[in-house]
Amino acid sequence: MPDTALAQSIENAATGFSGRVGVCAQTVDGKHNIEVHAEEVFPAASSIKMYVLYTLLANAEKGEVGLDQRIEFTADAAKPGSGVLFHLDHGLRLTLKDLATLMMMISDNSALILLSEYLGLDAINSEISRLGLEHTRFGDWGKFETDWKNSLGFGQGTPREFVEFLLRMRADELLSEPSRELFWDTLRIQKYIEPLRRRLPASPWAREFGSPEPVWVASKSGVLDDCVCESGFVSVNHGGWAISVMIRELPVNDSKAEKQAEQLISDISFEVFEAWAPLYKEEKTA
Repeated sequence: MPDTALAQSIENAATGFSGRVGVCAQTVDGKHNIEVHAEEVFPAASSIKMYVLYTLLANAEKGEVGLDQRIEFTADAAKPGSGVLFHLDHGLRLTLKDLATLMMMISDNSALILLSEYLGLDAINSEISRLGLEHTRFGDWGKFETDWKNSLGFGQGTPREFVEFLLRMRADELLSEPSRELFWDTLRIQKYIEPLRRRLPASPWAREFGSPEPVWVASKSGVLDDCVCESGFVSVNHGGWAISVMIRELPVNDSKAEKQAEQLISDISFEVFEAWAPLYKEEKTA
């Protein structure tokens, strides 16, 4: 399917949806690109956590933190929502790498609180600004229990900026090789929250069992009361693309609308896959 037809099909699906939908996708070589409201600002929800991971790795490269440093899990850090730490006993001492893994794998909010307080909100946003991402901001998740209705307050971004960031990471522009590999490895372990991957021939368990991986997905999803989103990279053989689908203005606390939004993300991801995966069919799997 030509990119113009693909973009039109996705725009038709977005126009017929109850919420406002933004989409951006671009192949690694820049030859194929689609955008639907890609420049608009959306709540980033837990997708913003990938910038916390990036800041942690950038600071570790500069020697400002050690990934093996341990932080105690306290009652103050226990926050409800996604994750498991909230339900565990206080006093656990986890490494910064452990916290990053929990934050990305199961979107643990308590792990995010510990990491963001350790790194500092200003430091995280300084790294985002240094990347030139004008509309992307990280918010104070320490206020999650009291300000949960303010979805933009916990983080925001545009589909275009998420895709730009991921493509720069894939192009090896931002971190050294060990840090880049850890970044992608950490994004690839999101196992149970899967809109982008749901209809694709990709298994999050393939590496663990030593299975071939001609297709893999590294992403971070996000859900709050009025928004659903996911941004990530889809690797197909030696090529692939970055993709971001962000949805806002959903009916608040409407589980049906949330499921429909997740399904829309899955459908858009699959439509892009069907159009672009054949571009890489001649490549040999590593």
